[in-house]
Amino acid sequence: MTKPSLLLIEEASVARELQVLALESQGWQVVALADVGAAASLLQAQPVLLVVAAAGLLAAGQEGLAALRRALETTAVGLYVLAFPAEEEVVRRHSLPLTGFLWRPLSLSGLVEGVRQALPGLEAQAPRPLVLVADDDPVSRKLLQLFLVPLRFQVVSASDGPQALDVARRRRPDVVLADALMPRMDGYKLCLALRQDPRLGRVPVILTHALAPDELDLRMAQNVGANGFVRRAQDGDELVGTLLRALEAGGPAPLVPAGELSTEDHLYRVVRQLERRVGLLEHAERGARESEERFRRVVNGSYDGIWDWDLRRGSLYWSPRLLEMLGLTPESFAGTYEAFVELLHPEDRAGVLAALTEHLERGVPYDVAFRLRHATGGYRSCVSRGRASLDGQGQPVRMSGIIGDVTEQLRLYREAREAVRARDDFLSVAAHELRTPLAALRLRVQGAQGALRVLGVAQAVPRLERALEAADRQVQRMSDLVESLLDVSQFQGGPPHLHLDVVDLSSLVRDVVARSESAAARAGCELVLGPMSPTRGRWDGTRLRQVVAHLLSNAMKFGPGKPVEVELAHEDSTATLWVKDHGIGIAPERVEGLFRRFERAVPVRHYGGLGLGLYRLRRIVEAHGGEVSVDSTPGEGSTFRVRLPLDGPPTARA
Repeated sequence: MTKPSLLLIEEASVARELQVLALESQGWQVVALADVGAAASLLQAQPVLLVVAAAGLLAAGQEGLAALRRALETTAVGLYVLAFPAEEEVVRRHSLPLTGFLWRPLSLSGLVEGVRQALPGLEAQAPRPLVLVADDDPVSRKLLQLFLVPLRFQVVSASDGPQALDVARRRRPDVVLADALMPRMDGYKLCLALRQDPRLGRVPVILTHALAPDELDLRMAQNVGANGFVRRAQDGDELVGTLLRALEAGGPAPLVPAGELSTEDHLYRVVRQLERRVGLLEHAERGARESEERFRRVVNGSYDGIWDWDLRRGSLYWSPRLLEMLGLTPESFAGTYEAFVELLHPEDRAGVLAALTEHLERGVPYDVAFRLRHATGGYRSCVSRGRASLDGQGQPVRMSGIIGDVTEQLRLYREAREAVRARDDFLSVAAHELRTPLAALRLRVQGAQGALRVLGVAQAVPRLERALEAADRQVQRMSDLVESLLDVSQFQGGPPHLHLDVVDLSSLVRDVVARSESAAARAGCELVLGPMSPTRGRWDGTRLRQVVAHLLSNAMKFGPGKPVEVELAHEDSTATLWVKDHGIGIAPERVEGLFRRFERAVPVRHYGGLGLGLYRLRRIVEAHGGEVSVDSTPGEGSTFRVRLPLDGPPTARA
């Protein structure tokens, strides 16, 4: 089969020589020319699949550009230009039929890959060379393999010299890349062993190392018959170029006779190897210190606690943050798995043990929630994630992870969930509380309408009066509900606004009691006024009427058919109001939250209400600088006590 032809227009140089070798390693025939006119003539005379031209050479070859342009247009061959981005505009001025650019700087592997992408159907026409990579560092082996991926070479690897020798004897490689300082058998000894093998003696060997070779390295490489000694550079061009030259040579470098290897050379070589190993150790130690410092900064800056469990030694490390979360010190934590289990809540131990077992034995992700005992005796809610590290046999040797304290998040979540429940209850109750007076009002209106139709105006007047009175009560009830809602909305933004004036609280209480007589009669309650000494203070009379009215309403609501006692007194600079009922009372566990928004002393289905009255009352009393409290015994009744400073709220006194 005829090899596909590529035309490379580039100045003669070592770089062009390597470019040709890289392209020819794929089995492609390459014609390299440094003259634009000669390239145009070749295009007319010989079939070419692709032209790759250097931008600098095109700019210098003005005389041949017209001929090249005609040749490209006639043959319809694609043209790719090797150029730096800054050269693009100049290249386009030549008006050549461009297919695209291959941007510099471009590695040898990049050139091969660029040509392959330019001609998708162009496959390598030569057998793929087999490259044996011998290096004890797995990262270095992987790096060398990555350099060779675009060239589509076959790659086998070995982790030391003896293994590389065994691989080579079983499958003869076309070239060997060997680390100069491998343990057991270094690259120099491996090269000598290959040279002494009749079947492998002509295999090219290239020695590699992380550092650039010096004069002694090159001298020792020559002594053992290596084809080159290169540094594993980041771009890999030096390595790839040396490898291509070795494949082109097809044999070993001249071997220095063993007798010419002097004792001085041998000692020098040993000293240099030791120097290199010391340098590598220092570099590794420096890297370890930097890694440890980074780890320390991460640990100290983390909100979560970090743990590390050495499964072989049985030791368990906890970071300072983790110890702090539980109120512990390094001295108070034993640093063992057993100490961790001892801190677990008894109900959580089985679950944590099962999660650890599943992770260590089957690789199931370790993501678990549990409670840990704090030094103060309480428990903190925690979540933990971790992952095990395995040895060469796939057995777990240590496990590391984090523990986060989510106690506060759980508390906030429960409060939010409770707030949502209270909101839903409130909306349901509010709808019921508004629907009830509306239904009663509608019945009264319909009854009045019926009376007018049947009895006429004159005879229906008594019934109309009763209906209007009842309707007024329902309207007032709805008005109170709306006012409560508006107050609660206002209280969310701050305390209620007060209109302060001198108020006679005893007269105010008597007036509210008088106005509540009809409601008391309907509830079967007797309103009993106890001692009521004249009490004057600087207050908001409208707001205090709301306070007294709500206390009376509550007493009648929860103690129907029982007397309600009201007393008022003042001592020094404080007025005290008592409202006592003999109703159902309040359970002790309900007293603490009684004055919170949406809270109720009894189930809503039995007594209704929005759960806002006492909250509203408390906010009004506190705005006056006072306080409200309750004493209650279930089944015997409740006594609410309101204390108010005679001088009014502190802001008014200031």
